[in-house]
Amino acid sequence: MDLNHGLPLSDAAPAAPSESDRKCDEARKLFPKELLQYLDCNSAARCQALLGHGDEIGVWKTDESSIGGRHTKIPLVFMRERLVRYLPSEVLHAAELETLLDEGVLTMTRYALLMRMGQSSIRNQGRSLDVTTIAYELYQRLPTIIAQGIKRRLEGVDLGEAGLVRCLNSDDLRSLNSNRYLRVVLRRIAMLADQDLWSDAPIGVFLRKTTSPRGSALPTLKEEKANPFLPIPDDYMAEMGAGVLWLVQDLGPNLIALAESLPKMISGISLKSQAFPKRLQCYFSQNAWCDRKGRPITQPLCRIPAPRHRGGHRAERRGAIDEHDWLPRSWQNVQVLIVTLQSAHLWVALLAMGGRLQEVLTLPRNCVEEKRDGETYVNGKTYKLSRNLAGEDREWPVPDILVEALAQQARLVRACERVAWLREGNDESDEMLIKNNHLWGSFGPGAMARDKQLVCVNNALRRLADRLSMISKPGGRNLHAHRFRKTIARLAALAIVDSPRVLMQLFGHRNITMTLHYILTDKSLQVEIEKVTRELRVMRCQDVLEDLHSAVSERGAPAFGGYGGGALPHMTKTIKIQEEELHRQGLQWSAGSARELAVMLTNNGQYFRMVKPGVLCTKPTREATPCQCSSDCINRIEEKTARRDVIDLVPALIKEGHLALTDRQLLVAANVVEQLDEELARFEDIGAMWRDNPELIALREAVRVK
Repeated sequence: MDLNHGLPLSDAAPAAPSESDRKCDEARKLFPKELLQYLDCNSAARCQALLGHGDEIGVWKTDESSIGGRHTKIPLVFMRERLVRYLPSEVLHAAELETLLDEGVLTMTRYALLMRMGQSSIRNQGRSLDVTTIAYELYQRLPTIIAQGIKRRLEGVDLGEAGLVRCLNSDDLRSLNSNRYLRVVLRRIAMLADQDLWSDAPIGVFLRKTTSPRGSALPTLKEEKANPFLPIPDDYMAEMGAGVLWLVQDLGPNLIALAESLPKMISGISLKSQAFPKRLQCYFSQNAWCDRKGRPITQPLCRIPAPRHRGGHRAERRGAIDEHDWLPRSWQNVQVLIVTLQSAHLWVALLAMGGRLQEVLTLPRNCVEEKRDGETYVNGKTYKLSRNLAGEDREWPVPDILVEALAQQARLVRACERVAWLREGNDESDEMLIKNNHLWGSFGPGAMARDKQLVCVNNALRRLADRLSMISKPGGRNLHAHRFRKTIARLAALAIVDSPRVLMQLFGHRNITMTLHYILTDKSLQVEIEKVTRELRVMRCQDVLEDLHSAVSERGAPAFGGYGGGALPHMTKTIKIQEEELHRQGLQWSAGSARELAVMLTNNGQYFRMVKPGVLCTKPTREATPCQCSSDCINRIEEKTARRDVIDLVPALIKEGHLALTDRQLLVAANVVEQLDEELARFEDIGAMWRDNPELIALREAVRVK
C-alpha cells in the first residue's frame, strides 16, 4: 500500500480563486481592514452582504456555498439572542439594556468582518479564519465576553467610547482566561489590537498580576483542563465490529433491496396508512431475508421497535409469533433499520479511512475508483489544512469492506431520495431531479428529505451502539467521530513502531507534531508502545539467532544464515557458548533457547534497533548515534533481505564504472569503485564471490593508477 496516496495533492497546479476569495477582494476594496472597527450599522450590513453572510445586521448567515461543499451546524447566528443568553436574569429589565445590546451586536458584527477579512488566525499567521470557525465563535465564545462587558456597563463602568470588552476588570479577565476557548478569543483580540486593527481590547489581558502581601489571598480559579478524545478500547471495537459487519454484509443487501422496492410498494397509498403494513407483509412473503451464506435471518443482532399490530399481545400469549416476526411491520420500523444501516456504513468509513469528519461527510457518491495498479482508492477532499476554500484533492487506499459499504450507501441514499420524491407528491413515472451528490442523508423520523444531509453524526453513532445493545460511552467517554482517528493512530503506532511519519502521511498532517499529539494523547499508550517496541526487538533478535544457529549446525547452509555485518562473528561465538552450556546441562537447543538468549542480548528489548532500512544496531540505546558506521562495524547486522539488492547492484556498478573510464570521467569511476567496496563488504560470501572477478580487478587498478 502506497501511503503517499494519503497525502494532499499539494504539488498540483494551484486552484483558481474561489468565489469566497473573490468576495473578500471586492469587500477589501470598499472597506479596508483598518477601518472595519469604525463601521456604522449600514456600512457593516453592506460589507456583510458583500461577503455573502446576509444583509441583515445582527444575523450572521453561513450557507453551504461559502464553505466549499461542507455543511455547518450553525447556519444562522442571531447575535442579540446569543447576548441575552449569557446575561444574568437580574439585568434583563434594565432601561439601558436595549442600547447596549445594539452596541454589542454592532461590536460582534465588526469583529466577525475583521476575522473574515483580516489576518486573524493565531495558528496560521497571515491567514483569516475559516467561516465555520467564525460561526462557532459568534455563537458561543464571543457572546460570553461581550455579555460580561454589557453587565459591567450596566453596573456603572463607563470608559467613554472605549467599547464593551475594555470595561472588563481583572477579575473578569481571570475568570475568562480559565476557559481555554475564551482564552484563545482574548489572545486574538490582543493580537488584533497590537496590529492597530481593533481598539476595544482589555488592558493587560495576559500580564501576570503582582501578588500583594497585604490583605487576604486571591482565590485560585480552577483552570479548565483539556479533555482530549481518547482511542476506543480494543474489546469494545471487537464486539462492536461484529455487529457492524453483520449489518453491512448480512442485513444491508436485504434492506437495500426493500428500499429500492418501496416506490412501487407505496404507489397510491400513504406510508402511514393501514395499507402499507399489509403490502410490507406481502413483500416478505415473497422475499425471504437471508445472510451472506444464504441462510434465513431468524434473529437480528440489532434492536428495532417491536411491531405494532392488532392482536400482537394475544398472539404472543398463544405462542403464535413465528421466528420471522422481528421483521419490520411499519414505516417507522423501516426507517429505524435504514438509519441503523447508514450508521454502520459511517462506522466502517470512519475506521477504514482515518479521515476527519468533514472529509468523510463530503465524499461524493462516485468516490470509489480503481487505479491502474489494481488497488482501490476513495477520492475526496481535505479542508482543515487547505488554504483553498474548496479544499484539496486527496486519495485514501481502502479495504474491500469499505468499498462494499460505500457502494451500499450510494444505493441506499438514492432509494431514500426516490421515496422522498414520491412523498412530495410527484408521480412515480416522473424523472427525479437530483440536486445534490451527497453520500450521507438525513433519514430520521419525519426528516426524510432529498436535500438534507447528515449532520448529527455523533448522535447517529451512539444510536447505532444502542441498537446493537452496546454502551454509548466506551471507556467512560461518549462515542465521537474523532475518536476513530485516535483509535487508528493507536493501532498504527503499535504496529508500525518508530514510524510516526507513516501515520503523518496516513492522516494528512502537515507536520510531525500533530501526529505525535495523536500518539501521546493517551498516557497509557506510551507505555504500551514501549512494550510492543521491546517485544519486536526481542523477536527480531530471536529470528537472527535461529538463522545463525542453523548456519552453524547444518551443512550447506549460507554463511551466517545469509546475514552480513561485523556483529555476526561475535553472535555466532555466543551461540556456540550457549549451546555448550546447554549440553553440559543435558539439554538441546530449542526455540526457547533462542528466545532466552535474545532477551539477554537485547537487555529485554532495549538494544537491537533498526537504525535504517536493512541495518540493525546492537549498541545500547544510550550509546546510539546516527548510523555512520561501515559494514565491518562490530555492532552492525545487515538484513538478509538486502542480499538480492547487492547481487543485482554489483554488476550494474561494474558496468557503470567501465563506461565512466571510457568517457574519461575519473571522478565518477573512483566513486563507483568506492561504492562497490562498500556493497561487497556487506556480505562476506558475496564479496568472496567477486574478489577474483577480472572486470572488477581491472576497474580497481585503472582507478588506482590514474
